[in-house]
Amino acid sequence: MVETTSEMAAGSVLLVEDHEMARRSIRSLLSCDSSLSVISEIMDGEEAVKAALASRPDVILMDISLPSISGIQAAKRIRAVWPQARIIFLSQHDSLPIVRDALSMGAEGYVVKSDAGHDLLQAIREAREGRRYVSRTLRSAKLELNSKL
Repeated sequence: MVETTSEMAAGSVLLVEDHEMARRSIRSLLSCDSSLSVISEIMDGEEAVKAALASRPDVILMDISLPSISGIQAAKRIRAVWPQARIIFLSQHDSLPIVRDALSMGAEGYVVKSDAGHDLLQAIREAREGRRYVSRTLRSAKLELNSKL
């Protein structure tokens, strides 16, 4: 059964990650914050779109590299129907063109997986408050990112 928005806790999270070990680690990290609840775990870009639109979670954590369609493509589809969706990309990719693509489509955050232990919970807090968050690995490039968005 898919919960409706009114039935969900304010900290509902849709986790979109195709690698099981990464998904387990992320879920474990999220469990450290009692205000967050992972409502669903998805492994595919097409399925992420369906799940996000059906459940309307507080935050969508999405990998960039996914089967069927990329996380960026999935996020664009979600945003086309639900513009206020709060999307944070969690990816191994730290190249500026990919980060720029992800942020230019309106994502609230971008966390490099190697920084997740330090940055992910903060990124979620910032997104829930309507602020953008960029992973510490990318902060030195933040001015360049902002100037090219």
